[in-house]
Amino acid sequence: MNFLNPLLPLQQAYKTAHDSFTIAKRAIKTSEPTARQRLLQRTDLETTTILEAERVIIDSHNEVNLLFVLALWAAFERFLRDYLQYKGQALQQHLTPADFAQELYLHFHKEVEFWRPEEILEVLKLTLLKPQAHLAGEAKHIYNYRNWVAHGRNPHKTVSAIAPKVAYTTLASIVEILLANP
Repeated sequence: MNFLNPLLPLQQAYKTAHDSFTIAKRAIKTSEPTARQRLLQRTDLETTTILEAERVIIDSHNEVNLLFVLALWAAFERFLRDYLQYKGQALQQHLTPADFAQELYLHFHKEVEFWRPEEILEVLKLTLLKPQAHLAGEAKHIYNYRNWVAHGRNPHKTVSAIAPKVAYTTLASIVEILLANP
């Protein structure tokens, strides 16, 4: 197995975006008008007031936080499915007759794509995550939050917010456990 942690590039992108928002906040608060104009030229913030620009930056940062958790989950879920499909190859190697093993593996490989994430996490919780079973529960909370974000943020449905750093830490911990069990 030659898997890498798929969450690392997303974490780097998030850090860069976060830093960019910090820089943008500094730029709009620059006291020298010509410096502010130069820093904001050819941006949507160029002609806005400082208060309006600050509101736009804060709203945008909040939106990026939501989308980051969504992207983290997508990469994590793909990793889980790929990991299970890889592990399922053992069906081909240890079952007889060979044609039965091949067909069983092909069916397993296809069906893993349709397993509910909660079911996958439950299997992991009872096995590889057993020493840190709480991670599966935390991941389920992230999944519920991801669903809330992905399906329109229903204002009538209450969901606990998940901070991007918390989502990353939890999901990366699970990925690292799986990578340590090739």
